[in-house]
Amino acid sequence: MKHQREKDQAHIVFDNVTLGYGEKPVLRNINLIISEGEAIGIIGPNGCGKTTLLKSLTGLIKPVSGRIGIMGLAPDEARKRIGYVPQRETLDISFPATVLDAVMMGRYACIGLFRRPSRTDRDRAVQAVADAGLENLMHAPLSHLSGGQRQRVLIARALAADPRILLLDEPTAAVDVKAQREIIGLLNRMHRERNLTIFFVTHDINPVYSLIDRVIYMDTGEVVIGTPREMLTPEKLGRIYNTEVHVTEMDGRLCVIVGDIHHG
Repeated sequence: MKHQREKDQAHIVFDNVTLGYGEKPVLRNINLIISEGEAIGIIGPNGCGKTTLLKSLTGLIKPVSGRIGIMGLAPDEARKRIGYVPQRETLDISFPATVLDAVMMGRYACIGLFRRPSRTDRDRAVQAVADAGLENLMHAPLSHLSGGQRQRVLIARALAADPRILLLDEPTAAVDVKAQREIIGLLNRMHRERNLTIFFVTHDINPVYSLIDRVIYMDTGEVVIGTPREMLTPEKLGRIYNTEVHVTEMDGRLCVIVGDIHHG
């Protein structure tokens, strides 16, 4: 009875969910209870289904079995409350659009494709650009931006829709250390100010450690969740990196060292 009450009151619930494509299961028997305002890191080897898990929250992938509940709604009913940030390679920089144009696209989930944006819509897009620290680039073409700046455009586009939940697919991949810190700083600030629930797929846990409350670990179809100390073990991380991994503690936080290279 207590467990059922927790499910009923939770922000997000995966209740014995299996996900897959056609008849082929990718992830099995997922049971997760996520509270409002939690920041969840998602780690696992390439091809283990991390993006599949994110897409199931948007309703783009339906469960083969089981139930996903988001604020008491099915994922496709809750879609307007969810911001999705794909990997930055999905941003077409050849398209003749400015930063503000790209961020304004995030408002179309609220206003509909065939309605003109209102003054409020423009104000929300401008605010999202400012939140992302891109005010000075608001009218710059996307093709003029660095990789880190393009990633912040994608985050601003998601924030423009005023989501309650933010899903991010490796937002710090393939950017330099300065850009990583700017992205994590932005997400930390939005997490605090907006009480966002965040799901964050990553291959490098060190830059995002300050952000996450719990970690989802995925491998061979299994999905388990726990504290960073429970999930960030040499054994689990060794499966991700396919090499020896050391986990140590520095200044009260865990630090992952892969082989003889310190990723942090």
